[in-house]
Amino acid sequence: MDSSTLSAAEKPTVSTLVSVIQSAPPSGLVSDRVRSTFGVVVGYWVVFFLASLGLVTNSLTMIVFIRQGFRESVNVSLFSIAVWDQIKCLAGVIFRLHGPIGIVDPVWGVIWENGSRTYMVYLPIFAGYVSYGLATYVSIERCLSISMPFKMRFVFSSRLTAGVMVVISILIFTSFSPMFFIYNLKFVYSPHYNASIIIRTPGNLYYAQDGVILKMYKFLGIFYPAVFCPVMVASSAVIVFCLKKSAANFNKPNKGGTQTNKSNVATGEISSRDARVTKMLLVVILVYLMDFFPRLCKYTASLIEPEFFAYGRYHNLMLVMSNVIWILDFINASVNFFIFMAMSSSFQKTYYEIFSWCV
Repeated sequence: MDSSTLSAAEKPTVSTLVSVIQSAPPSGLVSDRVRSTFGVVVGYWVVFFLASLGLVTNSLTMIVFIRQGFRESVNVSLFSIAVWDQIKCLAGVIFRLHGPIGIVDPVWGVIWENGSRTYMVYLPIFAGYVSYGLATYVSIERCLSISMPFKMRFVFSSRLTAGVMVVISILIFTSFSPMFFIYNLKFVYSPHYNASIIIRTPGNLYYAQDGVILKMYKFLGIFYPAVFCPVMVASSAVIVFCLKKSAANFNKPNKGGTQTNKSNVATGEISSRDARVTKMLLVVILVYLMDFFPRLCKYTASLIEPEFFAYGRYHNLMLVMSNVIWILDFINASVNFFIFMAMSSSFQKTYYEIFSWCV
């Protein structure tokens, strides 16, 4: 039975939870050995490297945008995404410090891992959803700006974009925040370590209203991608169409047989600069779309099959899939800097102005 369906009378005792947590969970379709090895190699080392890389790349991204200023809405939106990606990577690194700590002192490694799990595992997930929401707004803004450049040029101001970034961040993060409070942390003596360690136990909110918070978490895990994905796909399709149309108009010969550039504000066409910025943002959006699909599959599976959850029959399969998603999440959170450097001449120029010793 999935623990989220337990009634108050069926709540497990602390001793029972210690036994469950310290024993191998049901294998399901994936063996304990595969789950354990995959978790160490991928869930720890690969993700730790990607999260550490993200701390560096997002720091550089924010420094460049601060230097450039926020007069343009695109700088505001991309800076906001970098902030949440930085939060995601920082939490990912903090949680995985249990590895180095465990080498020095195994007991404190377990204490760090179990004590930080509730906050430092959920925080990257929630920060990721916020950045998905922000990227969705970027896709809408760019779609409207590229399809109606003359009308929308002054609508999406930097002030409006900043306000929307704040509202989206608050709404999405707040919707997930109850998950921070459904577990209690307790020190319990462990015969295995011959010391007291921290364990997580379901609190009152875990069982409140027949586990409504956990059910809401699963629902939102599907709801947000189900909304964001179609919007991003539709916006990307319109953007690609408009870029192709603009390119065709740009290269269309005039009556004298020579090519003429019609891409200007007066004609309502797309400027060459806007086209370059849009192509860069389109790549960012596509990276988000590639990260969306596996997460959507995971949460859909958890709704269809209740045993596809922590300590259910398919616990091991769930953990393996979660680690795959972690890889995609942290690649997504660390790669934007390289996209900007490759596709934005102004970003590259500002970067080398700040870090001239890199030239």
